[in-house]
Amino acid sequence: MLHFISRVCHAVDRTLDPLYNRWAWLRRSRLRVGHWKHTTKQKIHDRCYAESNLPALQALAQRRFDESACATAQLAAPPAQWPMIDVSIVMYNSERWLVPFLTSLRQQAYPLDRLHLCFVDHGSTDQTVSLTQQLLAEHGALFASAQLIEQDNLGFGAGHDRAIQAGKSPYCLVTNLDLEFEPDAIVNAMRMALSDADSTVACWEFRQVPYEHPKYYDPVTLECNWSSHACILLRRAAYEQVGGYEPRIFMYCEDVELSYRFRSYGYALKYVPKAVVHHYTYESAGQVKPVQYAGGFVGNMYLRLRYGSGHDAKRGLLLYLLFMLRSQPFAGARAALWAGFKKVIANWGYFKKGKGPVSAHFAFYGLDFEFARQGPFWVCEPVTAPNPPLVSIITRTYQGRSALLQQTMRSVLNQTYPHIELIVVEDGGNTQQAVVEHMATQVQAGQSVRFIANPKEGRSSAGNTGLAAAQGRWLMFLDDDDLIFADHIETLAQALIKNTHCSAAYALALEVQTDMAADRQSYTEEHFNTPQTFFQEWDYTVLEHHNFIPIQAILFQRERYEKWGGFDVELDQLEDWHVWLRYGYGQSFCYVPKTTSLFRSPAKLDVRTDRALLLHEAYHEAKNRARQCIESATVVNPK
Repeated sequence: MLHFISRVCHAVDRTLDPLYNRWAWLRRSRLRVGHWKHTTKQKIHDRCYAESNLPALQALAQRRFDESACATAQLAAPPAQWPMIDVSIVMYNSERWLVPFLTSLRQQAYPLDRLHLCFVDHGSTDQTVSLTQQLLAEHGALFASAQLIEQDNLGFGAGHDRAIQAGKSPYCLVTNLDLEFEPDAIVNAMRMALSDADSTVACWEFRQVPYEHPKYYDPVTLECNWSSHACILLRRAAYEQVGGYEPRIFMYCEDVELSYRFRSYGYALKYVPKAVVHHYTYESAGQVKPVQYAGGFVGNMYLRLRYGSGHDAKRGLLLYLLFMLRSQPFAGARAALWAGFKKVIANWGYFKKGKGPVSAHFAFYGLDFEFARQGPFWVCEPVTAPNPPLVSIITRTYQGRSALLQQTMRSVLNQTYPHIELIVVEDGGNTQQAVVEHMATQVQAGQSVRFIANPKEGRSSAGNTGLAAAQGRWLMFLDDDDLIFADHIETLAQALIKNTHCSAAYALALEVQTDMAADRQSYTEEHFNTPQTFFQEWDYTVLEHHNFIPIQAILFQRERYEKWGGFDVELDQLEDWHVWLRYGYGQSFCYVPKTTSLFRSPAKLDVRTDRALLLHEAYHEAKNRARQCIESATVVNPK
């Protein structure tokens, strides 16, 4: 349906193009209507959801300018002796998961004699208890200690709290049983924890595959506004300070509640993309779980009462009632919602209290608690090949961009793909060389960074210099004000590995309307949106009409550059579209409907309008020059 709507919009645009080209006032009016549409949508969004949603995202962005927040996103060097960890596992009729879970735990690179295991069973009626006893008898001696506690089913949080209180290690690993660890998962989580020398971080969330949680996290600091507790490393001191899991939340949202409470006490939350677990929570993409369906509504209301405004609570009640009236996804759903509603009323006064003393912004997006990226059920697969192809990333920069450049480079160093070279080319000198060399000291295994000073010949020339220096099999551009999420290269590389007939792969990207300070050293992010035109399967005829691939969103085969060359230095605008028109001619590109990057556009209407007019004026020149290159089989000179 989205593809059909997109094609209709394109057809209308083609029809009106002659009018837009003829009258400048019509072009300006079109841009202003578009801006009005976006701002109106944002106002409606704020009314329907929560006024804290945008400030919560802006607070994450401002942390990029905090050196300690950036430093604690790095993996510290392995210590001489690894810290003790209490591992908490709650079970309920879980026998089928026990053997693969414990097998993956035994294969950890983390020293097993530094792990204290505590299994808490909640009244299982299958063979969970007996099998646990058998496995602990066989393998328990490998660990620092191993125990089994049996109790009534008091809920997810209460079960983990029992296990945590039974231990005394400085870190607690809370984990589901229906998952398996990658061998270096706990090591990588702990290495990030050890980078936090000042104890400002409360927890470190593991990355789940095959379905990565789609919530937004910051690509630079790897901080998020709430953490999933399917697998997470907790700092015991922080856990005890805030009071642990909320006992009145039986299941679902207890992790969000504890996350919000951590933040209300001034702690940060980290996401660790390099700590990977295979979580088998869904039997199929988009599965609706009855317990999660009702529990999610109840938990959402509890959090609105404790952390939201009065308006947030009222909106939550309205949302709850509307969902009770709609058609239900499974038998008994309405009865479950009604029972949950009665619990909310009974606990109304209790959840009006309990928040910490530090002011923070708490988001509510309907039943979600954070802005979500597209592609929640895109299958994620870490690249495990022993010698994966080298990926070359080319970043163009110039004088006065040091703050932006550092943030962009940090998003590259956070990548999960294991073999990357980053080439930073400065247009017009070497003012950014010290910044690049400083960041190069922070590379991990498999990463390298180079700086090239280029004459002042424009960004197209700088890009060509980077292309000429690149050694990778796969190439991509990342300008110094754009950011990539940690799995960006991994996702596109896996798409190329699976689709060998494709010469490039591109993914969805967020457009972030940004109010940039005059000195380019600070900014405010005003609006997050994925333009509808980006939801586009590969279609060269559509690409001929307009560009739907942002420059940082695509990874392409080196052969495309070798056949067609680089940027046309005569073009000041739309130089990337000119490249894609040549590289895509007669080819197949793979479309990945998952958000893996973000780019900036001006937030101010006048600046947006002026920029859009420049792009409009360059449209026919870029298109015609690309067509001439293709017809004459001309290779654009890289210099």
